[in-house]
Amino acid sequence: MSSEKLTTFFFDSDQILELRRQVQPYSPKEDLWSWYVLRRMSIYITLLFRKMNLSPNTVSWMSVFFVLLSGLCMILSTPTSFILAFIAYNIGYLFDCVDGELARLTRKISKLGYFIDMLIRAATLPVFLSFLTTLLMQTGGLTLTTFQSIILYLVIVCIIMSLLLPLSYDLTFAMNVQVDPVQKIRNKSFLFEFSGFILGLPGFYLLLVIFTVLELIFNITITQYLISGFLLLLMVKVVLRAIITVRTFKHE
Repeated sequence: MSSEKLTTFFFDSDQILELRRQVQPYSPKEDLWSWYVLRRMSIYITLLFRKMNLSPNTVSWMSVFFVLLSGLCMILSTPTSFILAFIAYNIGYLFDCVDGELARLTRKISKLGYFIDMLIRAATLPVFLSFLTTLLMQTGGLTLTTFQSIILYLVIVCIIMSLLLPLSYDLTFAMNVQVDPVQKIRNKSFLFEFSGFILGLPGFYLLLVIFTVLELIFNITITQYLISGFLLLLMVKVVLRAIITVRTFKHE
């Protein structure tokens, strides 16, 4: 994908197209879901938030909240909560697109914004752990009331954030940006990009909605197989990422 390429709607006005050129530069870090789906609508949310005088950092905090909320919805482990998890995650992801656009549009770029952006990434970790908890609850390995599930998730969030808040702060002031070796591989072809999408959180939540609808229509149990398969692939991905990342140090 070219850095000059724009992701557009057919009804975009000339003004919107020009704004897209200004605030939506393509980045190799973009995945298929954010570029082809969320970026199409994010420019309109950006303009709305500018009219509302919301700061980019406020939008970033909103992104953190909705990403974390998706994990809470997952851990409640019902068909309705799964669909709500999909919605919450995509609102959080959409706002993660919007905050950068709003910052470029209003020229309000700050280290605090970079710090909160790091926390958005950190917020996905409790979400991953919610998948394991959900799987255990679905398979009878763990029994929790709704209240206990909420408390467990909040404790998980606090533990993870206690570690990643200072780490995010240190990285913010280090500002030594490195190119992710795995991202380099992903950018080599559309197949790799699609694999990255379907094996990541955007792809998981999309499949979760599809599997949940199939469960409701055909009265079958399949979401637990999706979650267990995703967690298994996640472990494989971590091992491969560790190998690829460590190998890059051999060239130093």
